[in-house]
Amino acid sequence: MTGAAVPYLAVETAAAADARDLGQAPAAPAPENNFVVQATPSWYFIQRENGSQEMKWGPVGYAVLHGEHVGYGELVPNDRMYIHNRARPPEIDRRTWRLKLTGDALTRPRTFTYEELLAMPSVTLKRTIDCGANCAAFFPKLPPGGADDRWLPVGYTQWHFGAVGAAEWTGVRAKDVLAAAGAENPVDVQFIGLDVIRNPSLPGGTARYSQVAPAGKVLEDDTLLVYRMNGQDLPIDHGYPLRLLLSGWAAVSYVKWLGEIEVSKHRIPPSGLQTRHLLTGPAYPEPVPLTVGPVRSAIEHDREITLAPGDITLRGRAWSGAGAIERVDVSVERLAAPGRWVTEMPWRAAMLLSTPQPYMWVRFEVPWPGVKPGQYRVMSRARDKAGNVQPRPEDVVWNQHGLGYNGHYPLELIVAPPSDMP
Repeated sequence: MTGAAVPYLAVETAAAADARDLGQAPAAPAPENNFVVQATPSWYFIQRENGSQEMKWGPVGYAVLHGEHVGYGELVPNDRMYIHNRARPPEIDRRTWRLKLTGDALTRPRTFTYEELLAMPSVTLKRTIDCGANCAAFFPKLPPGGADDRWLPVGYTQWHFGAVGAAEWTGVRAKDVLAAAGAENPVDVQFIGLDVIRNPSLPGGTARYSQVAPAGKVLEDDTLLVYRMNGQDLPIDHGYPLRLLLSGWAAVSYVKWLGEIEVSKHRIPPSGLQTRHLLTGPAYPEPVPLTVGPVRSAIEHDREITLAPGDITLRGRAWSGAGAIERVDVSVERLAAPGRWVTEMPWRAAMLLSTPQPYMWVRFEVPWPGVKPGQYRVMSRARDKAGNVQPRPEDVVWNQHGLGYNGHYPLELIVAPPSDMP
């Protein structure tokens, strides 16, 4: 990042200046030890650790209790999208910010201003972004067979279902930016952010967040350098002013606060935190890079909300990094005695509420009539058009970093009449 440090720091960001010009009060700057800038009220978010704000399914499913589905719809509002920051977002003034392109695969290494990127042909896509560690809390803490030195850590990003969201993203194709810098026969591309991550386990104790992707993926038409989210400038917590979007890949690779792109004729080894985004463990003789997001689904009910007996409609969302969703099935079990579950509703095909699109989640629903008081667990199982099906929880392949869990994990619900409420 030589020569680039000074322009990125500013007393007032462009977003704050815009707010001031409109007579709006800009958001107060976040303390140095706070990795999230925007407000994250507990009604919409669950804090997993500093910088990790999981979107609650509760506000989406809560509308079902009133007999009407008035949740987020297809897209999640910008201020409700889950957040995963590994450091405090850098203060960036887009008027002086530059995107630097380097590497031996470029014949014309150069920098781009924000305005130069805006002047290039833009592309707008609807995409679901799904954290590679989404659902990590559901992994067993030990691999099958056990191994004393392979415990999964707790207290970090123990995501449940909510490290996922969908938005409309606008930006410029990465391949157009590389072409403008004279890219020839690239092999690997490294994307480097401007956030400074401090971690004693990293060489030197600090690193900038970076991800390496093969050139073949980077040059696809739907790989974007994004500057707008749902028609607005990227929020600070989501990468303002520029972030990477690799359609279908785990969102852990979507580098935020982009500052540099290295384009190489050779393989670039992963470094920094990317070395932890590899699938390792007893089932992996060699580490496997985390790329395409798995097929997943989740029921949109909060386990902490008691449901009333009667006719209930179960609703949820399904998505896959391999393409469009083809089918979703839902099953319900009832607790008959401590430790003994019996089938209440066998697997039943759900109705998809929109035409499935590649790399976008689809909402689904299934009726659950005449529900009696009791404790239940509800499961959804999605299949995508590539033939991938969510496995049983016991069939999910364990890995040391808790990545890519996609078993049809049961959501436990309580049904009780209002007369039993304290």
